[in-house]
Amino acid sequence: MQFFSDLLPDAVARAPLSSRNANGRLETDRSRAKLTPKDLLQLPSVGISLPNPAGTVLALPYSVWSHDRDTELNFLRISLISAPTESEAVLYEIRLQNPGDAFWYDDDTLVIPITDASEHTTSLYACPVARGGQHEKVATTVNEIGELVGRLPTDSAGNFRYSPDAHTLVFTAQVFQDSELATAVSQERAWDGRKDTARAYNGQSYVRHWSHYTGPMRSSLFTTSLLARGEQWELGGIYTDLLKGTTHQVPSEDTPGNDFDVSASQVVYTTKDASLREAVQYKKNIFVTDINGRSPPRELTSGVHGGAFTPVFSPDGQLVAWLEQESDATFDAKNQIVLYNIETGTRSVVLREWDRSPSSIVFSSDSSKLYLTAPDAARVKIFAFSLSSAGLDTATPIQLTQTGEATGLRPLPDSRLAYTYTTLTSPGSIHLLSVPQDLSDLSTLTKQVIVDPSANIQDSRREYSKMEEFWFDGDSRKIHGYVLKPKDWTPERKWPVVLLIHGGPQWVWGDAWSAPFNTQIFSEQGYFVVCINPSGSISFGQEYTDAVTGDWGGTPLRDIAKGFKGALKAYSEIDPKRAFAFGASYGGYMINLLQGQAATLGLEFAAVASLCGIFNTEYLSYTMDELFFMRHDWLGWPWEKKARSLHEALSPHKFVDRWRIPQLVMHGDQDYRVPITEGTATFNALQQRGIPSRLIVFEKESHIFTNRNNILMHFNEVFAWFERFSRST
Repeated sequence: MQFFSDLLPDAVARAPLSSRNANGRLETDRSRAKLTPKDLLQLPSVGISLPNPAGTVLALPYSVWSHDRDTELNFLRISLISAPTESEAVLYEIRLQNPGDAFWYDDDTLVIPITDASEHTTSLYACPVARGGQHEKVATTVNEIGELVGRLPTDSAGNFRYSPDAHTLVFTAQVFQDSELATAVSQERAWDGRKDTARAYNGQSYVRHWSHYTGPMRSSLFTTSLLARGEQWELGGIYTDLLKGTTHQVPSEDTPGNDFDVSASQVVYTTKDASLREAVQYKKNIFVTDINGRSPPRELTSGVHGGAFTPVFSPDGQLVAWLEQESDATFDAKNQIVLYNIETGTRSVVLREWDRSPSSIVFSSDSSKLYLTAPDAARVKIFAFSLSSAGLDTATPIQLTQTGEATGLRPLPDSRLAYTYTTLTSPGSIHLLSVPQDLSDLSTLTKQVIVDPSANIQDSRREYSKMEEFWFDGDSRKIHGYVLKPKDWTPERKWPVVLLIHGGPQWVWGDAWSAPFNTQIFSEQGYFVVCINPSGSISFGQEYTDAVTGDWGGTPLRDIAKGFKGALKAYSEIDPKRAFAFGASYGGYMINLLQGQAATLGLEFAAVASLCGIFNTEYLSYTMDELFFMRHDWLGWPWEKKARSLHEALSPHKFVDRWRIPQLVMHGDQDYRVPITEGTATFNALQQRGIPSRLIVFEKESHIFTNRNNILMHFNEVFAWFERFSRST
C-alpha cells in the first residue's frame, strides 16, 4: 500500500514535532492526566457569537455541564472585540436558567429572551452593556438580567431578528391553522387534553421527523413592534403572521430554524415546496415578503431546482443570496450560490465551476464581498470573493483559513469577520479575521482569538494527539485518512487499535471538535485511532461525495478495508490482535456489513460496536422519516428493480449467516431517522447466532444523543466492551 503524505508536515514525521526535544529525540509527557469521557463532556460547549452592529462588543453563548450536579449551566459572555488581551476584553458574564436567542436592539443594548415553560411565556429583558457611551463591567445575577421589555404569549418563540429601521421584531413560533399566537397555548392545552389519542395523516406532511411525531401545529414567522422611548420600552401586542393564508412553515421540519433573514423592509425565508409531499421530496423554495405583512409572499426561486436555503440580504438591501441545488435529490447534492437583484428581479449563479459545496454564506458589512464556508480537505474553511470581480460564474473564491472548522460567520465593519472555530485539539473559541479590501493580496490578513471559554481548563492538557494524515490508492480513487497515536505513545510497546467509521454517509472525519463523535477520546484511552474518509465523504470534491450513491457497501467498504490494512502495516506498534471497530448511523451500517464481509476482506476484529446502526436497508426505505434520502442513495424506491438488486447485494441482514464478531449494539428509542427496530433486529440476529452481544436502549434519545449522561454512558460502554475482549485475546 502506498501512502501520499502531501497534506501536512505531520503526515511526514511519524511523531509530532512538539514531542521531540532539541536533540530530535522523542519525548512524551507521562504526567498529564488523560482526558476521560466525563472530562470531555464537561468542557465548555461554544455557540455562535453575537456582535453588536458597531462591531465593538460581542456576546457569546456557551454552556458547561457538571457531572456531579447533573446540571447544564448556560452563560452569555460579553466581551470587547478590540481589547489587547482576552482577560481585558471580558466585561461580564450573564448566567441564564435556559438558553435563548439573544439579539441586539442597538449598539449598547442586548435583549435576552427567557422562556417560562410553566407559564408558557417568553420574557424579553434589555441588558445594557454601556452607559454614557462607556462600556462597564456590570455585575449581574440570574434574577437581575436587565429591565423587563415585555412578554410574548408563548414559550415556543425563538430565532429572533430585529430590524432597527422598521422598529420590528421578527421571530418564529408554533401556532395552529388560524395563525393566532395569543390563543396558541390554550389551543395546545385543549389538543393535549383531548379524550382520544389519535393522529391522522394524509401523506402531505411528515408522519414523524427526527425525534417526534408531527401534529396540528406549524412553525410560522411573526412580527411585532419593538421600540424604546427614553426610559420606556414598547413591545407590541399585535402579532402578525407573515405566512398566514399559505401552507408555508418556517422553519420546515427538515430546515434549520434560522433559515430566514430580515432587512429594513422585507423578510426572506426558506420553506418546503408546499405542492409536494414532505417525506417524499426534498425541494425547497425561497420567498420574500414585506416585514409588515401587507402583501403576500413572493417566490424568488425559479422552480427548476432542488433544495434552496440560507437566504441572506446584502446590508445595502440590493441583493439576496442563497444556496441552491440543481435538482430535487437530497441534502448532499452540490450547493451553488445564487445572487438575486431585488430591484431588477434577475438572478445569477456564481462560482458555478468551483468543485466545492458551500455550507453557509454572508455578505460583508459594506456589501462588496461574499464570505462563505465550505468543507475542503477534511476542514471547513472560510472563503471570500469580490462581487465586483469579472467572470463570477467561473471564478474561484479566495481561501482565508487553512485549518479547523469555521462556523457562524458574523461580518463586522472595517472588513472584519468573527466566527466560531474548533479543531481536533480545541473545543471551541471565537476568532476574528481582518480581511484586506483587495483579496488579491492577503499579506495584511490577520487573525486573533477574541473569546476562548475553555482556555483555562485546557492549560493542563493542551497537547492532544495530532492528526497524521495520509492518502492511499482506494478502490476507485485516492482516499484520505488519518491516524491518532495513543496518549503516551512510545514505539517500544504494542497498542490496541480502533477503526472509527463515520456516519452520513456524506460526512467526514475532519479537523473539528465534537462531544458525541469525538475521535480524540479514543486516543486518550490508549488506542491507536484510524479514521478513513471513504468514497462518499464530503470536502474532497463532488465526484468523491457522489461516488457513494448506489454503492453504500461496495467501494466505500473496500476503501475502508484498504486504508485500515495499510495503517496496520505502516505502524508496527499496532497490535492487530487487539483491533476493534466502532461506527454510528451509516458507520453502524458498515459495522453490521463488516460482520458478514470482514473475512472476505482479510480483516479481523476482536470486537465491534455500533450506535444507531442499520440492519435492513430495504425495510429502512419504508420506515425512515426522510424517504427521499434512501430513494436517492439507493437509486429508486425499494420495489423498483435497480434498488431491489442493491438491497439484495448490500443490506447487512443478507449476510447474517457469516456473522461471528462480538458486538455491542446501542440505539435511541426515539430515533426516527434509523428506527430502533434496526438496533433490536441487529441484537436479535447476534443472539440467534450465539455471538457474544449486548444491547443498550437509550430512552428519549433520537439519532444523535443530547443527554450528557447518555453520551457518557455510551463512551464508557464502548471502552468496557473493547477492554473485555482485549483481555481475552
